[in-house]
Amino acid sequence: MVYLRIKQNPNFMPMKNSTASSYLLVLVITILSHSSFAQRLTAEEKLLASTPNFLKKRLTATDSLFLDDINVIKKYMEIDSIDVEILKPRILYAMLIESKVDSAVTYKTLVNAIQAFKGGIGYAEFRRGIILYKQMAAIKVNPQNWANDQTLFRKLGFTEADLDDFLLFISKTENKELNYKQAYLAYMKEIDSLK
Repeated sequence: MVYLRIKQNPNFMPMKNSTASSYLLVLVITILSHSSFAQRLTAEEKLLASTPNFLKKRLTATDSLFLDDINVIKKYMEIDSIDVEILKPRILYAMLIESKVDSAVTYKTLVNAIQAFKGGIGYAEFRRGIILYKQMAAIKVNPQNWANDQTLFRKLGFTEADLDDFLLFISKTENKELNYKQAYLAYMKEIDSLK
């Protein structure tokens, strides 16, 4: 219909002024981009207002729904592989209890609780522990290199007597194939069995 009217109107002249058509094009693009941004913002607001999956169902750290929760958290804050190892469902429950959330828990309250946790002393301790265990898992037991390797155990708070006992423990033939993390766990289990 519009085409017919234009064709029938002999006074109709297409825009010859390229500046005016440029302004019109910019106006149309601006309006479309603002509506697209508003829709995206609304989707993000809805996501932040929704309940995390690990609160709806009992999930483990390897469940795909929990991994979806981690991916949502990653959208709103920076977390690295060590953080992912720390942020397990049980730890997140504890964080939420610690933060004393007085309303329904959403991704937004969860992100706020994680940020508060990361600002505390406990977070730094958790990180150091995870990094230390990774280092221990990467090194095979070697009594000949004990002078260097014992620094890992000093960080755990081993006394000189503990270090000497642990050296005797790792020197046993049945422990030669272990890494230091495995040896530490076996050593602690042996000590607990003596109590």
